[in-house]
Amino acid sequence: MPPARIPRGVAHGKPKPDLRRRTNHLTFVRQLPCVVCGKAAPSEAAHVRSGSDGGTGIKPSDRYCLSLCTSCHALQHEFGELRFWSTLRIDPLNVALRLWTASGDITAGERIVFRARQRIDLLKVKRGRHPDLKRRLL
Repeated sequence: MPPARIPRGVAHGKPKPDLRRRTNHLTFVRQLPCVVCGKAAPSEAAHVRSGSDGGTGIKPSDRYCLSLCTSCHALQHEFGELRFWSTLRIDPLNVALRLWTASGDITAGERIVFRARQRIDLLKVKRGRHPDLKRRLL
């Protein structure tokens, strides 16, 4: 009996899933109100680049995204991420990872967004006025 041959071709199994992309989580985030201004859904899923697993030209994984309305998302890109979040005194990585753990539960997601916004509202009350976000960033 001849010896068994070792196959020379590469066995093609199932392709590995892309662990960085979760469309269900993005759909969940888009159903939440804006983290900055509180505008009701639908929102955009804004990815946080600083401090995440993204890099130059590499989009961060979907666990590092949070909900922003169109105008707040444009402001984030206009002013730069670090300046935008530090002015608002919100830790975007903390909010994004909390949303990741509550993914799929809309009520829990709305509670997370509400708690992140409480800090902004307290700062406005403390100053005695409601400044426009764009003026604060300029």
